[in-house]
Amino acid sequence: MMLSVGFGFAFYLYNKPHRDTSAIKAEFSFDARDLYTEYRRNETAADKKLVDKVIEVRGTVSDMRQNDSTADIQLNTGDPQATISCSFLLAGQKKISLPLKGGLVKIKGKCTGFLEDVNLVDCVVE
Repeated sequence: MMLSVGFGFAFYLYNKPHRDTSAIKAEFSFDARDLYTEYRRNETAADKKLVDKVIEVRGTVSDMRQNDSTADIQLNTGDPQATISCSFLLAGQKKISLPLKGGLVKIKGKCTGFLEDVNLVDCVVE
């Protein structure tokens, strides 16, 4: 039963309309390490404070994957086992320049919580 509820929720989130975060003012601003630390310290409190909020994160790009329609950028948290995962929807968007691995970047996106990494969706490079 719980598994089907989990799949249903994941399906809903995947198909939920994307939000244009470029014109939305970030409610919180973090360094990637500090955002990860906030979640490691108390995931429930961090979720209550940050989930579904537009936040801004500064950090160093540790990895990046891109295809024709999406990009995913990981920011270094200081913990080799975890990152801040920032997902970009590229299809139908104006041309954006994505940062290179090792570069410093400021990204704004909607926080969806913690699942091994802190996850942001509907991201834009600031």
